Amino acid sequence: KFNNIAILVRAIFQTREFEERFLKIGIPYRIIGGIKFYERAEIKDCIAFLRIVFQNRDDLAFERIVNVPKRSVGDTTIKQISEFSKINNLSLIESSYKLLEENKIKPKTKVGLTSILKLIEKWKRDYQEGFGQVKLLQVILDESGYSEMLKNKKDLENENRLENIKELITAMKEFDNLDSFLEHVSLATSIDQNWEGQKVNLMTMHASKGLEFDVIFLPGWEEGLFPHQKSLEEKGESGLEEERRLAYVGITRAKKVLNISFAMNRFYQGDWIDSIASRFVDEIPDNVVDKNVENVKEIEEFDFNQDIDFETEIKSPGWIRYQKRLK
Repeated sequence: KFNNIAILVRAIFQTREFEERFLKIGIPYRIIGGIKFYERAEIKDCIAFLRIVFQNRDDLAFERIVNVPKRSVGDTTIKQISEFSKINNLSLIESSYKLLEENKIKPKTKVGLTSILKLIEKWKRDYQEGFGQVKLLQVILDESGYSEMLKNKKDLENENRLENIKELITAMKEFDNLDSFLEHVSLATSIDQNWEGQKVNLMTMHASKGLEFDVIFLPGWEEGLFPHQKSLEEKGESGLEEERRLAYVGITRAKKVLNISFAMNRFYQGDWIDSIASRFVDEIPDNVVDKNVENVKEIEEFDFNQDIDFETEIKSPGWIRYQKRLK
């Protein structure tokens, strides 16, 4: 039964590919201790930015991003714009221009509202001039101040948000254009699944504490991802011990069957990287493990793209090895 199956990941961004696949093949699932990928706040913000560029009259998208990051366009102003829009049968963007022309917006708010309208105009030109969906989003995140807003807040929540955005960019590269990507997002978010019923359980290992399932899958056991590189860099040996305890938590959630997997090459946050198995795999006694190692053909060409350069970017040991070979 699906309820007896759980997939435990180290970082919440890893759920995205499982969610996409389950939606495609019709397997019901639930996220425990978290939110589905395309429903996470930062992902909805990114999608709203893209929608407002792609469509002229997407009022929901405009309302979501007009004050993100904060630019002094508060609820009172949004209500004013919305009421003007209804009376005059205009979109929120059109109403914003009209109210600015008629000098009905407060001076401080006027600056912020004017700036976002100019940015939207600029992004629309970028899109019309041939910017692909990935480059367009990278430009939007940079010029809107959104990525800077996240990078300036040094906490776990914002690190997760950055990782989710990087995973979104990875997903976007699978589509030919912005239109097809936005259509996919609409389909993915329109499927409303009830919490009850038979569903595969997706969660982080942290969220799995205290839970048990007959069958557990632990994907992504690779150096840099698990143990997480950032934990090792910031906490050293104590960070490694924390990760090892987390591995123990993941392993002991299984009542009957445990599957641990890792990839030799991974398309991670927009780039192909070499990977090596987590050190925790070797620490499991051989007499309790059935190993299934498939031969992996060497990939000769890699499409490395470093257009988006977040300071918190994490590189696996395999990536570092590859860079040394290039030099």
